Amino acid sequence: MYRRILLAYNGTTYATVALRQGAELARLCGAELHLVGIVATTGGFAIAQAAGPQDVWGLEQQHLRKALEAAAQEIAGKCVHLVSVIREGDPASEIVAYANEIKADIVVIGHRDRSVMARWLGGSTSQRLIQELRCSILIAEGE
Repeated sequence: MYRRILLAYNGTTYATVALRQGAELARLCGAELHLVGIVATTGGFAIAQAAGPQDVWGLEQQHLRKALEAAAQEIAGKCVHLVSVIREGDPASEIVAYANEIKADIVVIGHRDRSVMARWLGGSTSQRLIQELRCSILIAEGE
């Protein structure tokens, strides 16, 4: 059914729900599981990088690296093949691009409800993925 599963992961509670569901799906299908973390270089992160003395993008990359390592340990033994990558850019664009590169059969993401104002200011990654992906999408909620 699914041979390549892409899971967007950032270490949040919502992403952890997606991780567990994506790992189980990969196990059931004998699929490759690709964990991708995105260092957002757009929106508020770009402003923070330009305005502050700290390397915001570097700190985010370190955070994602640790989160992906912890995720890989959590699901060790559940997947046939696990690949972890970190990309930089607009999260929705990077997820779509990586899904196309690996020819993902399905993308799994966590979801959190955001206010109308937050969606207006930052956009909705989930909404863009629904519009732009050329494969199935599983939006994991719960726990």
